[in-house]
Amino acid sequence: MAAKPSSPRDTLYLQRIGERWYCRVPVPNSLRKELGPYLRKALDTSDIKEARKRRWDYLPIAKATIEAAAARLGVAIDGKPTPQKADSYAAFRARLEKAGPVSVNASDGEEMVNPAVEAVIDLAQRRGEADDPAFMRAFEDHRDGLLRVSDLRKDYLAKRPKRSKTTEANYETVVNSWIDYHGDHSLRNVSRSKALEWLNEATEGKARDTIKRYVTVMSNLWKWSYRSDDKLPANPFAGLATAADDRGKPTESYGHLTDAEVVTAYKAVADDDALRACFLISIYTGFRLNECLTAKREMVHGVECYVLAEGKTANSVRAIPVHPKLAEVVQPADAKASTLSVRAGRLFKRAGVPEGKTFHSLRKRFATALERLGCPEAMAVRLLGHKPISLTYSIYSEGRHVKDMKLWVDRVTQPV
Repeated sequence: MAAKPSSPRDTLYLQRIGERWYCRVPVPNSLRKELGPYLRKALDTSDIKEARKRRWDYLPIAKATIEAAAARLGVAIDGKPTPQKADSYAAFRARLEKAGPVSVNASDGEEMVNPAVEAVIDLAQRRGEADDPAFMRAFEDHRDGLLRVSDLRKDYLAKRPKRSKTTEANYETVVNSWIDYHGDHSLRNVSRSKALEWLNEATEGKARDTIKRYVTVMSNLWKWSYRSDDKLPANPFAGLATAADDRGKPTESYGHLTDAEVVTAYKAVADDDALRACFLISIYTGFRLNECLTAKREMVHGVECYVLAEGKTANSVRAIPVHPKLAEVVQPADAKASTLSVRAGRLFKRAGVPEGKTFHSLRKRFATALERLGCPEAMAVRLLGHKPISLTYSIYSEGRHVKDMKLWVDRVTQPV
């Protein structure tokens, strides 16, 4: 492929890891469970000029790989349907689970292959699906009774009745990140290289403690999947945080955004409908990203509010009056906080928002606005969810507080 002219800052399809340059080609959303978010190829050079030339050699190979996967899986690229040739792992598992266990007892007490499972295999062979890696993995996991990682998370947490909501949220965030990268499969036979690929992608730019938490969650779930085995293989997540490309920055408080930085950050997400809505909701309510997605908009004592019936902690339960700036803002449907958080971080970084200033800084910005208005501390902690309250009593019975809150919320001003 002919090289294209490059500008001094041209890093299209390029990623630097350590001293080496890689070609990194994004994978369409519809294929990310199969191929991961990117296809990477080491360019074997530390020279940016040479890397710019070599990337064009790998680009057609990457695109051919994407097109072949789309044809094999029967998914669409850029809205264009492709022929259906195979089902996904999830669909194969569903077929096998509907058929029942692989082995059943015959009338004479001898074990035999379940005829219903045989029928599923025969159908897969006729369709040319039996050699598909997704089918083979689905069959092996079904045969061995292995849980998908999403079900493994539920099973693991169910055995810990004293778990906190924060723990639940952490496990959900990490597992969703793993599923986005590697799919909702069992954790058996996960290699260290696959674990490291996920960690490098999922924790880019995150704090050191966050990286350690991601590793701890997946390590715990991996060990849980092997809990009945007499001998454990090497844990692919053990010590993974120290092997990551980015060891993480020290944990620090979220930076305060100046007026100019708020404008810059808003422009960075302005073309992203889901992030734009969450940005505005957060900066005018003090909501965390997940709260922007889960709050219900309803009337409380004649005041339109965002109502949180549950949250990160018991203190998070609260109602926040809708700011006039949010009158026409619609909360995104079916969006994942973990996905939006990663997207926001990348857009902020690309726009030049200083390091350490993240989506969570919008919550701090709202708190600072209340402080500058002279909002009483008791009211501020209620608005920010720092004070334990009873949902039934404080939100739905104390209408006076909601009306008082509205007086303060409506006075908050932001540069966007």
